[in-house]
Amino acid sequence: MTPAQVPVAVWLLFAAPISAILFGFFVMRPLKPEWTHWPILASCAVVVAAAFSLTARVLGGRSFDVNLYRWAATNGWAVDAGIRIDGVGMAVLSMVALVGSLIHVYAAAYMRGEKGFSRFFLVFHLFFLAMIGLLTANNYVQLYLFWELVGVSSYLLIGYWFHKESARKAALKAILVNRVGDFGFLLALLYILATFKVSHFHLIYLQVSAGQGLAALPVIGLLLIWAACAKSAQFPLYFWLPDAMEGPTPTSALMHAATMVTAGVFLLVRSWPLIAVVPWLPHLVAGIGAFTALFAGIVACTKKDLKRILAYSTVSHLGLMMLALGLGQVGLAVFHLVVHGFFKAALFLCAGNIGHAIHKPTADVDEVGGWRKAMPVTYGIFLVSSLSLAGIWPLAGFYSKDAILDAARRGGGWIGVASLAIGALSAFYIFRMLFLTFHGDRPEQQQLSHHPHEGTLDFVLPVALLAAGAAFAGLWAPHLETLLVYGWHGLPMGLPNMPGTLNLPGSPIIPRLDWHDALGVGSLMAALGLAGAYYLTMVDQSWDWRWRAASPLLESVFESDFGWKTLMDAIASGTVSFARVVGRTFDKGWWDGLIEGTATASRRGADALAEFSQGRLNDYLWWMAAAAALLLGGALR
Repeated sequence: MTPAQVPVAVWLLFAAPISAILFGFFVMRPLKPEWTHWPILASCAVVVAAAFSLTARVLGGRSFDVNLYRWAATNGWAVDAGIRIDGVGMAVLSMVALVGSLIHVYAAAYMRGEKGFSRFFLVFHLFFLAMIGLLTANNYVQLYLFWELVGVSSYLLIGYWFHKESARKAALKAILVNRVGDFGFLLALLYILATFKVSHFHLIYLQVSAGQGLAALPVIGLLLIWAACAKSAQFPLYFWLPDAMEGPTPTSALMHAATMVTAGVFLLVRSWPLIAVVPWLPHLVAGIGAFTALFAGIVACTKKDLKRILAYSTVSHLGLMMLALGLGQVGLAVFHLVVHGFFKAALFLCAGNIGHAIHKPTADVDEVGGWRKAMPVTYGIFLVSSLSLAGIWPLAGFYSKDAILDAARRGGGWIGVASLAIGALSAFYIFRMLFLTFHGDRPEQQQLSHHPHEGTLDFVLPVALLAAGAAFAGLWAPHLETLLVYGWHGLPMGLPNMPGTLNLPGSPIIPRLDWHDALGVGSLMAALGLAGAYYLTMVDQSWDWRWRAASPLLESVFESDFGWKTLMDAIASGTVSFARVVGRTFDKGWWDGLIEGTATASRRGADALAEFSQGRLNDYLWWMAAAAALLLGGALR
């Protein structure tokens, strides 16, 4: 395929958001800022249509990978700008387009009346555009550029309420922690160029398949995992994500469901043909994922802020995706990424509706309670999404989440045991949140808003559609498998391969789940978690407050994430203090002194030389004669 043959849908993926942002900035922002969202919502509609059109094309076996133009080249290597439309990219892009667009609709209602409404929507859509570019890149350099744009956009959105110190600190923490991961990606990129002389995914796959560059793959793989751990909030670099809740709720929903945190998982999916060649790297990924999922699940059970509970839930589910990758179940990782996008977006927007009812950006369990009758639609949506997240059959979360946990159980070892706990914890923390928010009449809950009510249709309809996806996306599993398999058809292959996949470990085919076993074990663990949440919130209604009052030390341990956040804060404070010492001692004291002393020394040297330059001709003649005598003596010896 030549650039001229690229489908119109590809151009629309980029032309629509770019045009909407430019029109919004140059026309709507100065003339009618409160209407800035209209061209952006129109762009979302175009992107959804284009993404679905390309997905249908891939389902028909018509994937493609084309270079559009050359950015840079030397004798040793070249970098092109191109587009890759394949099964993995379209599976994620179709979810990002649909979920992201529904969140845009919700954001138009949620942010209405905000002073910075126009600024928010322009950056919000830039965030959306950056993710589209990341998912359709066909080489590492291009992916890295959009990766960085995703990070910058998230920084601006987290710190949207920059008048709040907490928002400024959260935005700074997010971008600094992500810079740590971005540095790993940059090193990996440079190593890839040095080793393979190209950055194009497929050309690298070919070289690896031919046995070239294998010595460099352990280092490249470690650096890519490092980058993914920061962007997708894996231990030990997860701690920026809960604080990112300082941004508006639509930002949280888009970041957790469709952009930003899914970028790290997608990077590893794209790089899996490289990582899977090194036998111990998948085990490392699985270990990181399992520990993160278990760790974050425990912490989520102890939080009081509704958005923070969901934030730690996101960290835990991202760990599940990493676990699936480490187990070689690439298809399951992609499948859960798609399903998670629906139920997590719905849950975050429900939290936004709850916060809107008490006129706050977020709500605490102390401020709600017994709202089931006052907000029945939000309650129903939250219930469906919670059942999906917990992995209750037959909702979508069961088909993706429990399939991963079933694969982990079959693997045995500590990861198999951890998978049982993860299944129970997921059900416990989400139903604890549901019961504390919508059920009961507890004296500890302040009831700040005595008349909570549902929002308007634009608050409710997008969330209801997302909940429908959370309920029924599991039915798409056979089509997703077809998409992943047929996604290799039409691409330039040129190497032996398994049907529809690269001839490397980590086949992206969704495995056949033993439904009877998974339904029994998975549902049992989910039922245990749900029963525990019911007992500790509905039977013993004051337990959540009683244990905190009885064990303040234990609460502080959970609040500090078992001390990890405290350690990270200490390291950050130490780094800042060291930087101040360096700036004060080395920069101000030594370096400035050296620079200023150079000027003084030059001046004094010039004054000394001036003593020999007094314009006396006799002195000059004597010096010339003495020098000539010395030269003559040296020549005659």
